[in-house]
Amino acid sequence: MAGECVSEGRDLKEMGEEELWELINDNRHRISLGVRPYILIPYLRQARVLTEMDEDEIISCHNLTNRCMRTSYMLDLLRTQGRNGAVALLEGLMIHYPGLYTQVTGRKPSTEPSRFSGLIKYSELTEYLVRAVTGMQKELQEARNEAGKMSTRCASLESEISQIMEQDEKSRHLQAENERMRRHLCTLQREVTKLKDEKCDLYMRYTAAIEEKSAVNKRLHDLNLQVSGAYLSRDEAQTMIARTLAEKDILRCQLMELQEKVFSLQANRRPQEQRQSSEVITDFFYSSLSGTSVPPFLMRSRPKAIRINGRVLSISFQGETLLSQLTVVGGNKTGVFVHKVTEGSPAHTVGISPGAQIVEVKYELNQKALRMVLEDSTLEEAMWALSQVTGLCHLSLRRREDGRTTLLKQLQSNETSSGDSFYVRVNISLPTGPNGTLAVSCNDILHVTNTRHADSEDSWYASQVHPCQPLDLQSGTVPNYFRLDGHLVAQNKQKAVRIVSTGRQGRNPLWVSVEDEKEMNTDTGGTCGRRSCVTLMPYTLVTPHYPPVCRPILLLPTVLGRMLNKKLASWQGFQLCDPGKQYCVAVCQNKGIHCVLPLGLDCVRRLHRADIFPIIIFVGQSARSARKLRSKLQRHSQREEQLLACSRSEEPLLDKLPCLYRSVAPDSWCDQTSLLTNLRTIIWEEQKKIVWVEPDLW
Repeated sequence: MAGECVSEGRDLKEMGEEELWELINDNRHRISLGVRPYILIPYLRQARVLTEMDEDEIISCHNLTNRCMRTSYMLDLLRTQGRNGAVALLEGLMIHYPGLYTQVTGRKPSTEPSRFSGLIKYSELTEYLVRAVTGMQKELQEARNEAGKMSTRCASLESEISQIMEQDEKSRHLQAENERMRRHLCTLQREVTKLKDEKCDLYMRYTAAIEEKSAVNKRLHDLNLQVSGAYLSRDEAQTMIARTLAEKDILRCQLMELQEKVFSLQANRRPQEQRQSSEVITDFFYSSLSGTSVPPFLMRSRPKAIRINGRVLSISFQGETLLSQLTVVGGNKTGVFVHKVTEGSPAHTVGISPGAQIVEVKYELNQKALRMVLEDSTLEEAMWALSQVTGLCHLSLRRREDGRTTLLKQLQSNETSSGDSFYVRVNISLPTGPNGTLAVSCNDILHVTNTRHADSEDSWYASQVHPCQPLDLQSGTVPNYFRLDGHLVAQNKQKAVRIVSTGRQGRNPLWVSVEDEKEMNTDTGGTCGRRSCVTLMPYTLVTPHYPPVCRPILLLPTVLGRMLNKKLASWQGFQLCDPGKQYCVAVCQNKGIHCVLPLGLDCVRRLHRADIFPIIIFVGQSARSARKLRSKLQRHSQREEQLLACSRSEEPLLDKLPCLYRSVAPDSWCDQTSLLTNLRTIIWEEQKKIVWVEPDLW
């Protein structure tokens, strides 16, 4: 290497001309390949070793065809300058080609002023170095920019290549799809040809059908003339029916008023004669037993107990103090079973054993044959009936050990407290009493689950029922039917009870006439010879019904209902019922809309018989509330006095309905708009409730 020819201790300034050019000539080939003349010429011109003519000759000479030849020619020109030419060349290499300078001289390049030979003044040298560095930085930046542009160009070319490949793939896919569409088009063309043939056939058939239609139209025209005549006849008949039904409703209202007057007159009369019979056959109630407390029987319309068809065995024995010979469990839901039999008693002697269901008991008293059916009686009724047995009795038994076992398991696990289960409507308000007595209000619904709670003879165990679901809520004891009888009569004077009107004498047990209370209490064996009577019943049996989503709407008083029925029918989901069309209510229920009934209270029982349970809303009236509707009344040719009179006449009849109703207080609304808003809310609330219906007492 050239660096090895120069001693490390000597500086270039100390070397002679021959030594410097010998060093350069040894590396002439390397310098010719690595140096670009136009880069070194500015410094060499600055050092005054090359002239302008030399520069033009080096760069522009046609004989110098490449860079190596120009560099070699530049070295020849510098050789003519002697030692200054060699020093200027090496200093130019140190500035512009530091790597090549190290290879030639074996020294590290340095830009310190002391390392230069002094061919150029310090100020000029500094200025040149600054320009050289700036130029190199610009070249470097341009090179970097060019590299960035090339990278961007490469990326764009790669993206274009990928797009071209995707387009090529799509093109191949489109070609395949085009081929498939061509095949499909050929198939469709064949089908079109076939359809054209079918169209020709259809056209021929259509022409024949048009000819037949012309003949049918002529015949239809004749039939339409006949139908038009039939419609006119039907409209006349419907008009006549509507007029007849309206007159019928008026007459029915008058009839009900007359019946109420007759009932009140009959209630004031005392029974004229006592009817006696030699043989009394009753189901559960015997009014002819003098000196014996009558049990709190309800009507025989409770849900029947579980009945198992099987062999019934009749056993006769001496039944004195029958309840001391055997104990019973069960109720109206499960049936009454023999639970325990006293050993050595007549019942044990004749073979009565636990697990037998008591179906019927017969015995004689005062030469009267008495028969009591216990198959669906409550536990309270069964124990009262068995306590009346004296002398020879006949028990009808059915073996049902599995039913008794199931009941005992339920009693032990506290799933139930007895075999009783029925629902009653409360007709009296009772406050909370001692020992867990349940507070109830008039028209509450109770689920009675034990008629002999804690062996009490005057209390039932019952639960209040959720209004919308068959769920038991708060539970407790309530006085039984017989215990409330006297309390009910005393409270009736303050109008704290609901009076139930019945159409059949003896239909309800323990009935007491309001006017003849004292006489009926003293004469327990008397019977009522009247066809109807007004009774005070603390409880009445009810059954749950789950009507469709949209129940009919009955708005009372009737005068107010006639004014607001059309307004209600204008709501979405409501429709006014045509009184002349009995099927209108069923049609509305099938459509899922509320049917607004322009009828009176007398329609409720008929609807119940058809399993239709309307929402009954009574809007209470006062002189102040009637004035709020004055303009509405005048538009319907009504007066405030007529509205108040209608309200007073219909309000007492509400308690005689076999179902619950909803009342709107007179001061709960201020105008027609707020009243309609309240009615919409009430309808929405009542629709979710269970409908509790009493049996038909008429």
